[in-house]
Amino acid sequence: MGHVVKRLPWCDIDLDTTLGHIFLQQKWNYSWLRAAGQSAWTAAEKTSFHNRTDSYIWSAWSNRATLGVVGGSSFSRRHVASGVSINLDIRRVTAHEHWNVNVTKIAAGAFARSNVVWNTRIINLDTNDFVTRVNCAGAPRVCRNQIPVAHEFGHAAGNTVVLGRGDEYPAASAHTNDHASMMNVGSQLRDRHFQTILDELNTMIPDTTFSVRSIR
Repeated sequence: MGHVVKRLPWCDIDLDTTLGHIFLQQKWNYSWLRAAGQSAWTAAEKTSFHNRTDSYIWSAWSNRATLGVVGGSSFSRRHVASGVSINLDIRRVTAHEHWNVNVTKIAAGAFARSNVVWNTRIINLDTNDFVTRVNCAGAPRVCRNQIPVAHEFGHAAGNTVVLGRGDEYPAASAHTNDHASMMNVGSQLRDRHFQTILDELNTMIPDTTFSVRSIR
């Protein structure tokens, strides 16, 4: 079994050249904050938060896309027919992180704005980011359901304004009317949401070009 690994400031990408599988992992180092009136974090609560975040991200992003591959490399010839699968994952660490993640404990039903700061690799979340939220955008208003933590992970996976592909709900976005999109106000993935990942994959094996073949 062969592996080609690329270590980036924002993730590690492990390409299994034998099985035709990609595993992208981000290492998250948490800071545990609390709003006024909230109790201190317990060890169990911290573990639960990470495990739930991991589960929601895995469900929303992993095993959703099949990548196509073309080119003259032996890897391309081996997997051109079958395509390549991709999983995306987070790992809790206390050092050598890709991302510093600030998590604020807030009251049930309260709202705090979460965001991702690409250049300094900071993620700001809160304890209600697992709750399905009804988001609305556009004129006339269109509303869709979305789980915030899955949307924020999309920013950490390269859908950032820094790279010219951030939130899609602003009127200035080329995708402002695609309300069902994960990076708009919905929960569906699009080919374009993997573009930053594809850009990195396309540097990993000579004479090999990746693209999104399908999304389910």
